[in-house]
Amino acid sequence: MVRVLIKTGISLVIALGVLIAVLIIRSLPYASSSSIQAKNPDNQININSDRLAQNLAMAVQFKTISHQQADKFDGEAFLSFQKWLRKTYPNFYKVVTTETVAGYSQLNTWAGSNPSLAPMVFLAHQDVVPADESAKSGWQHPPFAGVIADGFVWGRGSIDNKGSLIGLLEAADLLAAKGFAPQRTLIFAFGHDEEIGGGGADAMSDILKLRGISPWAVIDEGGAITTNMPDIAGPVARIGVAEKGYLTITLTARAVGGHSSTPPKITALGEISRAIAALEANPFEQKLDPVLIKMLHATARSEEVGFVNRVILSNLWLFGPLVENKMKKSKSGAALLGTTIAPTMLNAGIKENALPREAVAFVNFRISARNSVSSVIDHVIKSIDNPAIEVAIIRPPGIEPSPVSQIDSGPYLWLKDAIDAGFPGTLIAPNVVLMATDSRHYAKVTDDIYRFAPYIFDSSDLTRLHGLNERIGIENLAHGVQVYHLMLERAGSLPET
Repeated sequence: MVRVLIKTGISLVIALGVLIAVLIIRSLPYASSSSIQAKNPDNQININSDRLAQNLAMAVQFKTISHQQADKFDGEAFLSFQKWLRKTYPNFYKVVTTETVAGYSQLNTWAGSNPSLAPMVFLAHQDVVPADESAKSGWQHPPFAGVIADGFVWGRGSIDNKGSLIGLLEAADLLAAKGFAPQRTLIFAFGHDEEIGGGGADAMSDILKLRGISPWAVIDEGGAITTNMPDIAGPVARIGVAEKGYLTITLTARAVGGHSSTPPKITALGEISRAIAALEANPFEQKLDPVLIKMLHATARSEEVGFVNRVILSNLWLFGPLVENKMKKSKSGAALLGTTIAPTMLNAGIKENALPREAVAFVNFRISARNSVSSVIDHVIKSIDNPAIEVAIIRPPGIEPSPVSQIDSGPYLWLKDAIDAGFPGTLIAPNVVLMATDSRHYAKVTDDIYRFAPYIFDSSDLTRLHGLNERIGIENLAHGVQVYHLMLERAGSLPET
């Protein structure tokens, strides 16, 4: 018996030793960010930073606002903005064929000399979300004044998304001015209503599909170089290779109404409140998926994570549940792990002493790749378990999660090389974009969609998106134009691989 116990103990020790060896060996390839082979930036161009800042500041001043209420739309602001773009970037508009789509979106095609190469599509949107312009709004500078101060361009859209729009046009205009002739066709699609669903982008992608154009890749906003993030403080180039789906539903409860002095046991508002509580009490599954696993493996290369975390992140086959539990403790981490549920609006009643005849709640979902629009609806109905609650989709049929683009092959490598050249030594990781972008509409013509803009944003900058004091650094903007120039030049010359 003693011998058996000894043999068993020895076997356990050996197994444990083997396991430890495997864990350490698997973590070795991720030991340091020095494993990234970065090249020195090439094809440097002279950027007039002052003029560039003034151009973006002027772009901010055009109130190309997307309102939820259709009757507030100001088409003249978009037409004036486009007129100014043509005047400011004459070299670009001389070499492209420009089509107006859906009234105000702009499809610009720079024809390449080699029709056998699939085109590359670059996206940006002209519209911005509204901003409070009152004196007590909290803005340091008026949101549509386009103020240049303290090394920044301030104003609504300076990041989302006129920073990318102007950056692309600056780079393309410089290329056109020096006589660049692309082999690959370059398409620039500038939507006008991304902030309210992207009908313009949808229409432009329909045109590409009708013409039989299947892009080699689509490049849009959604990823950037980030610093001081919860996972890694150092710079990380986060390439969005997938995007969550989007769905908003209404939950409606109806009742007879009447005087509040004689209420029923449960009012319409009570029914809706119970439905929301039931839904929030039944969250969707939260777990790592293949994209997140590759993202975490990439972050394991950083020296910041330390040896223990490097071993954990490099061996998710064993430590996955531990990492998932940690991610669930933050809002952004939990959002990456699964479909999110967000009740956002509630409408009920017309007077404080009158029972509401109808109560309506709006609930927004960002759908992970494990779910679909139909599975979300099924989950809602099952969780609420109340046939008296009417469930309806806002803007049917909703938007399914995007396909996952290639990682470590195809256009991903082209983009990775451009980032290596423009931001030497920067850690590069695939990512899932939580917010909706115009790029989702192009899934009908290609699976290879990459969401990345070559700008550096601190974690505090991310709170400025759709919020107060949106701004972008002038040096950051100028460097982004350098990288856009490199991306466009290489895209126009690169054969397919």
